[in-house]
Amino acid sequence: MSATVNVGQNARFKTGRIILLVAAALMTLNHFGLIFVLGEPVLFMGFAAFNLYALVVIAIPFRRHEKWAWYATWILPIGLAAPAVAAVCVLGLLLTMRGFFAADRELQNA
Repeated sequence: MSATVNVGQNARFKTGRIILLVAAALMTLNHFGLIFVLGEPVLFMGFAAFNLYALVVIAIPFRRHEKWAWYATWILPIGLAAPAVAAVCVLGLLLTMRGFFAADRELQNA
């Protein structure tokens, strides 16, 4: 079990998290829609499940500043085929980086 510290979310962290939530939500909806539109439902079920998992991770443990969630969320930009969406996800992750690692500094200073 990991200890989490609520260090207060600054505007940069909130902006990055919202960017990641929107990107994951849109990709999830896109892939769920493609299950019914295109002839490869199994392929898009896998993509939809992957993006739904990312959405849940960003919505709950990421907001709690659990470090594993920040590292796990890097799967989104790495696994994306669309460079523009990957760039947006990288921006969101970089905006939240200070919030994750500031918690360590506060624990060490306490």
